[in-house]
Amino acid sequence: MERQFPIGRFVYQPTEADMSLFIKRLHTLPQRLKDAWANCPEGLRDEPYRDGGWTRRTVVQHIADSHLNMYVRIKLALTEDEPTVKPYDENAWATLPDGPVELSLQLIEAVHGRVVPLLQTLEDQHFDRRYDHPELLRTVSIREVVQMYAWHGDHHLAHIQLPAL
Repeated sequence: MERQFPIGRFVYQPTEADMSLFIKRLHTLPQRLKDAWANCPEGLRDEPYRDGGWTRRTVVQHIADSHLNMYVRIKLALTEDEPTVKPYDENAWATLPDGPVELSLQLIEAVHGRVVPLLQTLEDQHFDRRYDHPELLRTVSIREVVQMYAWHGDHHLAHIQLPAL
């Protein structure tokens, strides 16, 4: 099993994608994460899921950080004309103390509780709104962001569910 990308790499589907399917994955992610965390053996929670990888606890905290940034970036793209977003060093953020993982799970639930209803109200043309991502050296559409973060959540969920090394 490929431990770094257990569900494969992200593949953007620019035209044929049914956005409601990606939004549903975002909607169900908080509960799926809670279930995975509850089923993760205590002894594995602070062990890396792969050689050189983060611990499962750090993965949950990373999802909270990352999806919070997703929410802000979507709102910026909806309210400004191609705003430039601020990249962040996810590896540096991962080294910071984040408190109990339960708070990160609550944050993920709250962020998704806000972003999912917002996305459900958008008309198709709204998904074409964009922001400039300096780290990627290009603009990114909300359509791509929604697909990427649906994958991102599932990708890291699979890390939490991996068996011990």
